[in-house]
Amino acid sequence: MISNENKQVIMRCIDSFNKCTLEWVDTFYSTNLEWLELPMQTSPQGRCGDLKIFRNSAEQALKIFPDRKLTVLRSVSENDLVVLEQEWKGTSAFTIGNFVKDHIIKLRIASFFELENGLIVRQTDYCTPAI
Repeated sequence: MISNENKQVIMRCIDSFNKCTLEWVDTFYSTNLEWLELPMQTSPQGRCGDLKIFRNSAEQALKIFPDRKLTVLRSVSENDLVVLEQEWKGTSAFTIGNFVKDHIIKLRIASFFELENGLIVRQTDYCTPAI
């Protein structure tokens, strides 16, 4: 039942994410994290890195979108891998770059999480604007 346990870890991570703090990063991610976010409109080069880079990215996103939320639309898990289809929604707190103050942004995200010992060690995200 490792598959179900890992899925529950990821669902708790999403619940923590939705509290709009950074506790989710500090609680659910391994210090050995490998993160990859494929290119999208707001980051055409994509993003990748370790836990420090991931946490910094999460911190910046929270400043811009202090109300951001994830809704899980579908989930699949097998052994140490959990895959989520999610809708991300947030309201820009101020105008910066392509983000306009008070504009609501929606994304669809497919995320692949690999876990070891109950922590996320690898995450790959595919993001696209939601309709």
